[in-house]
Amino acid sequence: MSEEMSRREFVGLCACVGLGAAAVGIAGCAPSTTGTSVETPSSSYGEESQMSKRVLVGYATRTGSTVGVAEAIARTLGERGFAADVRPLRGGPSLDGYDACVLGSAINGAAWLPEAMSWLESNAADLKKMPAAAFCVHSMNGEDDAKQTRKRLAYLDKVRGVISPVAEGFFLGKGPTAEDTSLIARWAFKAFGGTAEGDARDWDKIRVWAEQVQL
Repeated sequence: MSEEMSRREFVGLCACVGLGAAAVGIAGCAPSTTGTSVETPSSSYGEESQMSKRVLVGYATRTGSTVGVAEAIARTLGERGFAADVRPLRGGPSLDGYDACVLGSAINGAAWLPEAMSWLESNAADLKKMPAAAFCVHSMNGEDDAKQTRKRLAYLDKVRGVISPVAEGFFLGKGPTAEDTSLIARWAFKAFGGTAEGDARDWDKIRVWAEQVQL
């Protein structure tokens, strides 16, 4: 199921266009996270020294795919000479001792997850004193046409209302597949702008972005 819209929202959208069959199929089309615990691990990359900048790579995830993106970014930053720590934002990581940060979230309801926005707003004053980049992991609006580009860029509207990111990244996550979703449900997903099929994370794109972000 798309991280951009919840299962309930997706079913509701299908119902709006008369896809009752899709609504039924969706109920069993993808592993639900309701009642299950998604792992939110912490990790560190690069060697910390008096010369290295410390970077917090904070993330919020709904199904787990954003974790891999955050780790890939931190790994690349470590290779660039930074000391990068990957931390879940729902854990309320402190900015003490960090020189910069890269913050990202899965997209749900066309915006960052609530826990990511809550942490961002709580740390707004400190974030304005350091370089901060932002990224999104989404499964819809991944094409380059004007309509999808506009919708994709809007994912960070609320974030831009709190900070001015030095860089913005938009990465496809995981979408429905033939193994876990009915044909009509996949059609509905695409009809509403879905572009990710299965694990669509582009590791080269993520690495290049992390290589170029200026912190």
